[in-house]
Amino acid sequence: MWTTLVTTIKVNLREKSNVFWMFAFPIILATLFVGMFSGLGGDGITPQRMAIVEDSNWSHVQQAGMLVKTLSGKDEANADRGTQQTLITPHAVDSIQSAQALVRKQQADGYLYANENGTLGIAVSDTLAADATNAISASNASITITALHSVINQFNQSMASAKTLAGDAARGLGNPSSNGTAASRNSYTYTTDHSLTHFAPDPFARYYYALLGMACLMSMSFAIVSITLSQANLSPLGARRSIAPLSKWKQLSASFCASWLVSFISLLVAFLYIRFVCGISAGGREGMAIVAIAISSFVATSCGLLIGALPWLSQGAKIGISTAIACIGALFAGLYGQYAMDVNDAISRKVPALHMLNPVKQVSDLFYDLLYYDSYRPFLLTTGIIILMGALFMGSAVMLLRRQRYEYL
Repeated sequence: MWTTLVTTIKVNLREKSNVFWMFAFPIILATLFVGMFSGLGGDGITPQRMAIVEDSNWSHVQQAGMLVKTLSGKDEANADRGTQQTLITPHAVDSIQSAQALVRKQQADGYLYANENGTLGIAVSDTLAADATNAISASNASITITALHSVINQFNQSMASAKTLAGDAARGLGNPSSNGTAASRNSYTYTTDHSLTHFAPDPFARYYYALLGMACLMSMSFAIVSITLSQANLSPLGARRSIAPLSKWKQLSASFCASWLVSFISLLVAFLYIRFVCGISAGGREGMAIVAIAISSFVATSCGLLIGALPWLSQGAKIGISTAIACIGALFAGLYGQYAMDVNDAISRKVPALHMLNPVKQVSDLFYDLLYYDSYRPFLLTTGIIILMGALFMGSAVMLLRRQRYEYL
């Protein structure tokens, strides 16, 4: 039995197509994902080159210089608290005409200026203005410009409130000492961060999980090749095995264990590459992720065992069926872009039972459950579904193989 196991491993690893699809393909696709998604994550804030028009109007606006320091990340008070966000890279000029010249030369993305009524304004290049109004092509730069508009509006409102309170105090309608307090209260916070998970996952991690699901089902080919080579009517090796003194269940067990081991190793290599090279964290649950890989390779090997046990199909046809299952399952698991991910989410919301029939989705959910849930309950539920699925595949395969008899070879 041990000799059969070792021989089966060697046969699988000598199959060039197996080695490519199970070891090279996931790494190549994960590398493409890194190139596609790089620069799309993060907080969406990209500092912009802004000219500062320091003319006579600017000098009449109190705290304008402090605002520029804050926006450019040079406010020492905020820096000490570690709460500073850089929005602009300032460049001082003495007139609006000079600022416009810098924008035309593409040396600045826009400029800040002061109006005659003592309020601040912002002007941006035509390219950024068009980008900010297009929801489809909106970039990190347009997000920064939107944030700048919000900050400047808040600044103008604060200054207007301070002037109103100062005028009331001068007319005896208020307490001058309350001006600073009122102005300080006129600062706005629109959002508050609340973590719903034990750590902040990468927004594109779902695509890597779907990739692992597809790679897992592609590993069915290991079991298909192993079982096909043990069938006497499909290969000369199977004919020799049929007259060997080793019992049929021992041959089957050796082929299954060898295929499971090779599948586990191939998925482990893909996971380690995604984790340490692509930088997709498992949320500190790498140990449980390896357990998920062992469970995933089990269902893939069981499904491959069932397809390989079909006596009336050639090896090429069986591998074609396994590839079709993996590719179609990956479509509904969201691997092929945002549209496919939207379909995946729609099925999860409206017909979640359909996902229980998709082994690719169930495998990707194993990693999703580890990353997005604090409790292990969703992970254990998905594990139960996968083990049940694998047991059904294996039981069906054993029944097929037990009934196979050969009148002649």
